Amino acid sequence: MNVTSNWLKTYIDFEFSPSELADRLTMLGVEVESVKHLGTDIEGVVVGSVSSIRPHPNADKLVLCQVDIGGTEELQIVCGAPNVREGMLAPVATIGVTLPVGLTIKRAKLRGETSQGMLCSEKELGLSDDAAGLMELPTDTPLGIPLSEVLQLDDVRFELEITPNRPDCLSLIGVAREIRAETGNPLKLPTVDLREGSTNTEDLTSVTIDAPDLCPRYAARVIQGIKVSESPAWLQQRLEAVGIGVINNVVDVTNFVLMEYGQPLHAFDYDKLAENRIVVRRATDGEQITTLDEVERELTPDMLVIADAEKPVALAGIMGGYDSEITETTCDVLLESAYFNPSSVRATAKALGISTEASYRFERGADPGVVLAALDRAAQLIAELAGGTVCEGTVDVYPGQQPLTRIQLRPERVNFVLGTTLEAGEMVQILNRLDFDVDTTEETYQVAVPTFRSDVTREIDLIEEIARVHGYDNIPTTLPKGDIPVPVPNLKTEVRRCIKRFLLAAGMMEAVNYSFCDPNCFDKIRLAANDPLRNTLQLRNPLSPEMSVLRTTLTPGLLENAQHNRNHQIDTIALFEIGGVFVDNGEVKEPECVAGVLAGQVGEGVYSDPYRPPDFFDIKGLVEGMLEVCGIVDWTLQNTDTPTFHPGRNAEVLVNDKRIGVFGEVHPEVLENYDLPYKAYLFEFDLEGFADAATFTKRFEPISIYPKVARDLAIVVDKEILSDMPTELIYTAGGDSVDSVRLFDVYEGEQVPEGKKSLAYTITYHSATETLTDKAVNALHDEVVKRLNRELGAELRV
Repeated sequence: MNVTSNWLKTYIDFEFSPSELADRLTMLGVEVESVKHLGTDIEGVVVGSVSSIRPHPNADKLVLCQVDIGGTEELQIVCGAPNVREGMLAPVATIGVTLPVGLTIKRAKLRGETSQGMLCSEKELGLSDDAAGLMELPTDTPLGIPLSEVLQLDDVRFELEITPNRPDCLSLIGVAREIRAETGNPLKLPTVDLREGSTNTEDLTSVTIDAPDLCPRYAARVIQGIKVSESPAWLQQRLEAVGIGVINNVVDVTNFVLMEYGQPLHAFDYDKLAENRIVVRRATDGEQITTLDEVERELTPDMLVIADAEKPVALAGIMGGYDSEITETTCDVLLESAYFNPSSVRATAKALGISTEASYRFERGADPGVVLAALDRAAQLIAELAGGTVCEGTVDVYPGQQPLTRIQLRPERVNFVLGTTLEAGEMVQILNRLDFDVDTTEETYQVAVPTFRSDVTREIDLIEEIARVHGYDNIPTTLPKGDIPVPVPNLKTEVRRCIKRFLLAAGMMEAVNYSFCDPNCFDKIRLAANDPLRNTLQLRNPLSPEMSVLRTTLTPGLLENAQHNRNHQIDTIALFEIGGVFVDNGEVKEPECVAGVLAGQVGEGVYSDPYRPPDFFDIKGLVEGMLEVCGIVDWTLQNTDTPTFHPGRNAEVLVNDKRIGVFGEVHPEVLENYDLPYKAYLFEFDLEGFADAATFTKRFEPISIYPKVARDLAIVVDKEILSDMPTELIYTAGGDSVDSVRLFDVYEGEQVPEGKKSLAYTITYHSATETLTDKAVNALHDEVVKRLNRELGAELRV
């Protein structure tokens, strides 16, 4: 929004320079985007009088003008304007002036005749698009004075950026009120002294509100016998200075009051309204209206219109109708001033693609309390500028009247929040300057909020008002005081941190995916029709069908990431994600999971670590590493038939017989669904399962003085036997004397019978109390072999 310094000074006195005013307003919360001195564009342009004209000897369409600009000598100027004549006063651009259009005036010869300046049109001066002829000035204008002084352009325009919560500042009076809060100077509000005729407005028109939820208040006046014409110079200059186009005296008055009070108005041609009455209603389905921009628009039932007895004549709060606009033939005017629901105006304007000065204000919330004041002010100005008689009384329908909002304010609370030592009287003075009414009879003050401040609803809002007027720079800087609370350990947070740190150190990269997914993704990962993971939560307003449900697993997102990387020729895929999933088993929960995928190739691509395809043991190593960093030792593996994984090449992890996750090789059909041409390995775990079993207690043991003895053991077992099963038996058979068991080879081939496999282990024996002899180790080793043979049918491989 634009305001000018001179216009502001009609409502409040201030001595600030333009830069000072911009700084003060910005610190008050009314940000000044730019400051422009209006007269600088036409500096050097003065008023001149054409004293004589003679034909140009070498050009039929040019004339030689002798122009008096108040000096001792007249200027000869070559001119081709069709309206130039002797005695007219016009703007003269003297030599050296650069006009807003970019033209620099020089002494020049035009067709052999010297021209010592330029007589200007409004377009050449950047004042309008009128290039039909010279700009004519009033005949009583003194010669030689700057044009900026004549047009009152010795002014400064401020471009304001008003936040959506401050619609009260979308007016000159609103900005002046902010200046009053800063200076304490009184407001000079317009004096309205209406001279009404004898005809009563209620005898001429009526207002019916069929949608009070969308139009809580509608007021109207009738002015009879007006004459539509051009606005006086002062009104044109006021509007043009803030960037509003001039139309005619009636419409210009409504725009003037719009800028003055922030209250949009609309003037109807009274005689063009069917039955001369107003009906505020919702549009009917398919109803049409041609708006002032001569565009025919189709309406829907959720749009509010101003109608007469037959048809819509305006879009409520947005734009008037073409068929009821003010024209040169208009004699009687029905003047509208209303308050419309902001959400309704915003939705209609957006649906129709319209943005106007009126909709801009109504969308943010106009002031229902200023409806009559703005209406009376406009009626008075129309009567003064267009003649006519203002009919007696006003039709004011106000079904949505609400009592003033009242808020309790504790002065001690203000100082506590702000860290200040303000006196209670100073707080009251600040609020009074902002037009808040403060009742100080009780210890806790009662503050009545004016109708134009719909953004103030709580005590903290009042404290903010006091803070910004007092000045944020005046609030002392203090360090916070108080005891620093000891943070409560959060096991889940520590588990998340340890797992993330481990996976990053292992060379994986973290992925972050949307919580929304495609419902078809469960088919792509081969979930059964009755799988609980298919119980998804539907989004009411999804971004797209592919993002219409909340995810119940992280697997589809990571496989899509792998597909995306593959499509971009990135074959080293090692990704993990830690995030929430959404489970609906009668009660909606959001457990947190961790999942990872390996695909394509692993390794650094160097001699010591060449590229190679990942295998089952790579993904298993990651799982074991996560369990280890979380201090989980009592876990077991078990075969599973999860359909997303390759049969026989996957396992689930159990802790205390409770499944906390699964890992393995991705099923070939799933790989085909995601266009992955190579094997992929995946894990997904419940982070809460990790947290329930995790322990970060450190236990220290002295270094043993007794040596360890290592023995290798190769056995042949059935292919179905997992490698962990012999490991557990070895620990059980050897008891405390088995320090560690490490699988170092798995073999299937010619030397092993069909349906069998060879497992090779390194078993480390150790005693904390004595040195183990060969005899003791042999006895332990033999017992291990016997247990393996007895319980697993294992045979020694020789």
